[in-house]
Amino acid sequence: MTEHRAARERRRRSRGERSGLTRGDGWRRDGRDMELLGFLSRFTVISVRQAARFFYDGSWETARQRIRKMVEGGLLERDNSMPWAGPVVWPTLDGQRTVLGAAHPLSTGVRPKASQMLHRLLITEQAAALVTSGREVFSEREIRMFETRGPGELSDWLSARGVVAGDGSAPGVVPTVYDETLDSSGAMARRERWLACVTTPAGSTRRVLRYPDLIEVTDDGELRAIEIELSDKEMSRLRGYVDGYRDAGPFMVTGDDGQPQVRYRQFRYVRWLCSPSVRRQLVGHRGGVHPVTGAPALGVIRASYGDQNNPYVGDTSSVYQRRVRNKQTGQAATVPVEFDRDGVAQGRPMSGELIPVPDDDGIAWRLTQLFMPDRMYCSLGEWGRWRDLWLEDLPEFGREPDELPFHQWISLSGNHERCLALTR
Repeated sequence: MTEHRAARERRRRSRGERSGLTRGDGWRRDGRDMELLGFLSRFTVISVRQAARFFYDGSWETARQRIRKMVEGGLLERDNSMPWAGPVVWPTLDGQRTVLGAAHPLSTGVRPKASQMLHRLLITEQAAALVTSGREVFSEREIRMFETRGPGELSDWLSARGVVAGDGSAPGVVPTVYDETLDSSGAMARRERWLACVTTPAGSTRRVLRYPDLIEVTDDGELRAIEIELSDKEMSRLRGYVDGYRDAGPFMVTGDDGQPQVRYRQFRYVRWLCSPSVRRQLVGHRGGVHPVTGAPALGVIRASYGDQNNPYVGDTSSVYQRRVRNKQTGQAATVPVEFDRDGVAQGRPMSGELIPVPDDDGIAWRLTQLFMPDRMYCSLGEWGRWRDLWLEDLPEFGREPDELPFHQWISLSGNHERCLALTR
């Protein structure tokens, strides 16, 4: 038996939550392995290519070898059935217990569905970028778990992660009241939500909870909800989500001095990262007018913030504002910022953005197919050659890849035909 085969047998014999801790196990854990296991215990799944970029200094070979040892040691499960994603892994129950302990509420079996893999890997892409840059991020699993815990445990957990409770007049989190009832003594019992968004479906008075895909803690200790949406939603359903986030976000009041002041609530910001079709639903067309029919096309976000019937909203005209300088007088002034399609203005509570295309060929191909018309669909192999042609063209346009994305480039006159000719 070769040395490598003998080490593999030792890893298989030592399978369990203590694998890799003692001599004779056939491998030894290192700090990068523990960081990966800790991340997966919260965010569930990652591809080997993503693990290489975020946890193993960009080395595919190192990531492949370390993950293979953790799979053989019983800490990870691996799936090779999706060629576009490459090998993907998630933690076993022993892998979660290695990081969290056996009694932790998150130590439960997880197995991501193949039909949800693109969405899950895009969440991983956003979460890993934030976590490895030192940001505090909450996963949907953590959000769901802690929303069911007692207020004392939840407040301790949030405080330990930099969240600041507020009174509404200064930056900080003011939880949303979900329910109020009288207890047996006649006192008012209040149920509050710190992390989940309280929404009301269209045509219903029933209140339901929407759990963000991710929540990031800002430098001020406030919360930024991040939603990743790839599939079109019924407009009434999407409006319910947007209205819920709007009612949990900042709004404007007139202070004692007659000046507008921000009142802070549960979420300071909400970022929707989405496909082009969902973004169109959220932000509408440029100028708020459909380019063909001429009908109003504000999008759900603008329509929601323009609705003053909700008593929680108040006058939102000053929530979106920017500083400008008068060219004639040289004086600076604050003016409202309208919703546009040119990125996120500083301080804007809610935005609808195209989801960034990851630096991963397989995930990028899968995501790009959602961005393009059906007639332009291509295989993974074809897309690689088409992508090379796009990159060759960019210098002629004087544009960077994020300034002229592939799905926009291929829609320009003649480019799809050039791609087809290249792969005939």
